[in-house]
Amino acid sequence: MELTEQNKKTILDRVNNYADSVLPERDPSKVPIRVQLDALKPEMEKLAKEFNLSVEDIFITYMDMNTETVVKADAKLQAQLDSLNPNF
Repeated sequence: MELTEQNKKTILDRVNNYADSVLPERDPSKVPIRVQLDALKPEMEKLAKEFNLSVEDIFITYMDMNTETVVKADAKLQAQLDSLNPNF
């Protein structure tokens, strides 16, 4: 199944919302990645069934979308900082 951008956003939002409810602390320096993944697995399994994909495909989609979100946020922050100090 080819995922639309909306489907990908749904996966990102649902996994993030689920993570907020089961993992109040998601800092990899404080909570090992394996623990985080184990906690997120139930929601990823639900999504896999809904989208007729493997849990691995859901995980990869989630990680891709999460990375894109972080890159966009970093670029936005950098642009804001640049506009505050254009001579730097």
